[in-house]
Amino acid sequence: MVPTFKERPNIEPLLTCLAAALRGIDYEVIFVDDDSPDGTATHARMVSLSNPHVRVIQRINRRGLASACIEGMMATAAPYIAVMDADLQHDESILCQMLEKLKDGNLDLVVATRNIEGGSMGDFRPHVYG
Repeated sequence: MVPTFKERPNIEPLLTCLAAALRGIDYEVIFVDDDSPDGTATHARMVSLSNPHVRVIQRINRRGLASACIEGMMATAAPYIAVMDADLQHDESILCQMLEKLKDGNLDLVVATRNIEGGSMGDFRPHVYG
């Protein structure tokens, strides 16, 4: 689940990263867009025509990260949900590890953080803004 606002240029790079990271896993990417003026939702819908992993929820006259996340979570029947930003700052390569922790540990929640021992701010990827 990916909440978006003015993230049009990041849609395809994010999907490319997710496809590589989630190879062999059945997944869906739900973009929940707060009616971005740059056409993020329209662009994501166009991508969805050729990418069956993509679904779009466009929220009109509603805004907010938390409510977008909740709306995206409520829109899926998936047994596991990941929430990540579309700004390309989250490390999609750890999603499989997080999923395995959820399954193997019989856990309800796994959180990725840079603020633990061994964590790092690393080299942030450059922002792509429209």
